[in-house]
Amino acid sequence: MASRNIPGTKRSTSVTLLQAISSTTLGVLPAYLVGALAVQIRDDLDIGPAEIGAGAAILFGVTAILSTSMGALVQRRGTAWGIINASILAMIALLGVAWAPSLPLLYLALIVGGVGNAMAQPAANLGVSTAVGPSHLGLALGIKQTAVPTATLLSGLAVPGIALILGWRWVLLFAAIAAALLVVWAALTRGNGSQRVSDDDGSAPDRGTPRTGLVVITIGVGIASAAATSLGIFLIDSAVQAGLSPTAAGLMFAVSALIGLLIRITLGALMDRGTGRSPYLLVANLLLGGAAGFLLLAVGEGLWFIAGSLLAYGAGWTWPGLVHFAVVRDNRRAAASATGVIQTGVAFGGAAGPLLFGFLVQATSYGTAWIAAAGAAIVSAIIIRIGRRVILRSRQVAERSA
Repeated sequence: MASRNIPGTKRSTSVTLLQAISSTTLGVLPAYLVGALAVQIRDDLDIGPAEIGAGAAILFGVTAILSTSMGALVQRRGTAWGIINASILAMIALLGVAWAPSLPLLYLALIVGGVGNAMAQPAANLGVSTAVGPSHLGLALGIKQTAVPTATLLSGLAVPGIALILGWRWVLLFAAIAAALLVVWAALTRGNGSQRVSDDDGSAPDRGTPRTGLVVITIGVGIASAAATSLGIFLIDSAVQAGLSPTAAGLMFAVSALIGLLIRITLGALMDRGTGRSPYLLVANLLLGGAAGFLLLAVGEGLWFIAGSLLAYGAGWTWPGLVHFAVVRDNRRAAASATGVIQTGVAFGGAAGPLLFGFLVQATSYGTAWIAAAGAAIVSAIIIRIGRRVILRSRQVAERSA
């Protein structure tokens, strides 16, 4: 069997992968920085948890609305075009948040960030799909999916490292400079990376993901995303409410993100070993472990709260790479379009989760909200198992009728 269209040099593959990680990190960074800097932003703009949650909801809501269409657009225009434009939009959003003197203008900047985020994920997935061979696809996507924990890691470190020294607006300014550098880098290397997978490259055709099964999986990951995104937005504020200092909360946030990052890479590497285990079943099991972590956040203090943070991140938010692996593996020629559908669910969850979580905190408490997040993780685990069965049955029917 002929191999997929793999670039001729390791350097071009590395460039594509690094730019994919960078663009997806920057795509979500405005939302997670607003969450990590919530204590300082709330004091400056005189807002509460609900307004912080609404900010994240705006960014991810715009992402959800545009992800499918942006996926189709990037599929036509290519990886480099998507990364450059996504990074420009991220830069504008970060500068907007840094400058915003009021809540409405902060929200306007997050709308721009949502457009960029909708473009970043499909562009990154298309780049990885065309740059990496099948034997290393799991590891590559695991590395690429470190974008969110990288964003949370940077956000957590930014609290004691920059925000408490220079002020929260400087954190956004430095992030905007990083986005500008990525734009320049991607523009200079444009045309030197991987090419689209050719329709006549002699490879076996993609088996694809049955549409109904893809929709069910999208619903499941959307609910999972609602719980996980709330973790990234509200964990530091919740930790401070639970008695940790802002510095300790930021460091806990960063360590939890680092552990999640390493687990995502490890899970991707395991997929490449061909264990025969379904990625979807593993996702469902991880979500059940994450639910246990959310419950610890609800009832724990001190070390128990820290343990809940580590478990919630280490299990409840390490599944995205596995989902993207399962979808990209079966849709190599249409990676941007297929993962654009999945990203719609992830983004809708990212929009609804923090919004509902923030209102629930204001109406009740963080404890109640974390219990609700645990329930969402359990429900999503059940739906993803159902989605796997739908995919298997659809393929069996197609094979019998062939």
